[in-house]
Amino acid sequence: MAVTPTYPGVYLSEEASLNFSVTSSATAIPAFVFYPRSTENAPSDKIVRLNNWSDFFSLIGQDDSPAHYFDSMKAWFMNGGGPCYMVNRKNIVEEVPKYNDITLLVEAGAVLASQVTEKKEIYDSFVTLVQQGSSVFGLFDGTQSKIESDSSVEDIMDIYPATSRAAVFYPWGKVAWSAAPVPASVIAAITIAKTDRTRGVWKAPANIAISGITPNFPVSDDLQGRFNRGKALNMIRTFPDVGTVIWGTRTLEDSDNWRYIPVRRLFSMVERDIQKALNKLVFEPNSQPTWQRVKAAIDNYLYRLWQQGALAGNKASEAWFVDIGKDITMTEDDINQGRLIVKIGLAAVRPAEFILLQFSQDIAQ
Repeated sequence: MAVTPTYPGVYLSEEASLNFSVTSSATAIPAFVFYPRSTENAPSDKIVRLNNWSDFFSLIGQDDSPAHYFDSMKAWFMNGGGPCYMVNRKNIVEEVPKYNDITLLVEAGAVLASQVTEKKEIYDSFVTLVQQGSSVFGLFDGTQSKIESDSSVEDIMDIYPATSRAAVFYPWGKVAWSAAPVPASVIAAITIAKTDRTRGVWKAPANIAISGITPNFPVSDDLQGRFNRGKALNMIRTFPDVGTVIWGTRTLEDSDNWRYIPVRRLFSMVERDIQKALNKLVFEPNSQPTWQRVKAAIDNYLYRLWQQGALAGNKASEAWFVDIGKDITMTEDDINQGRLIVKIGLAAVRPAEFILLQFSQDIAQ
């Protein structure tokens, strides 16, 4: 506070300590995978950032509409997509971690469906990213061919990694401006970005109409039922009076905790936001005042999410907890070693995937 001197001497004035808070960051910044083919013009850099369609058009230098990635990028920006990246398939592990704002890795039809070995390289690179601590969520392409009613689920889904940090979508889509199909993963990225903007990362990216895109093949209830288990295949469908929507919201891990895309992405967002905030406290005293500031900041952040409907619970104590302190999350040795440990629990809201109606008729009266 300001000091008003009234007599000769030395005056001291102290400023408030470091302001610490947790803020929400962008959640739908995709990196679209591309792999230049011999007949295509392609970015020369390993990874490039694009803010809008003009950036993309300037990057390729001409109307390179035959390129496999052209329609993907056009569909993204035409549907309101914002900043994004394009990353060469061979440089995923090297380049993606350099940009902490990337939250989605989109396969985007980077390789031909027949190139199974090359497709698996993308998935292996993604798994490596996750193992190295990256919080990106993978959006993968389902088969480009039509799935017949007697097709083997195991044969189609075996190539994909069993992970909660990725999801697969089918079928690819058709657009009016091109004869080439738009990859299913790009349609998913468009839907996720729109959902995040209008509703929140905790909302299921499903049942949101997508303009200008229709599925290449119709999907029946029976077909979806067969692929809606284990390594799930999320379907893209068209319904009367609704339009084209993602009709499925499952990851590639069929567990109670991580079965649903919005649950996994919510936790990733919270982890990312809190970690970014805590970086400001490196070299701060590992003592009670610091712990209190950390707990208060995280509590305020999670309270805002609860108010927005991201967390379950009728009251705050049912929605989350934040534990920090000596003999609570840290031992004396932890403190001496400079380790500040915070334990956080969240009650995530899960999507109502199955809505069951039960009717009864009392004929006795």
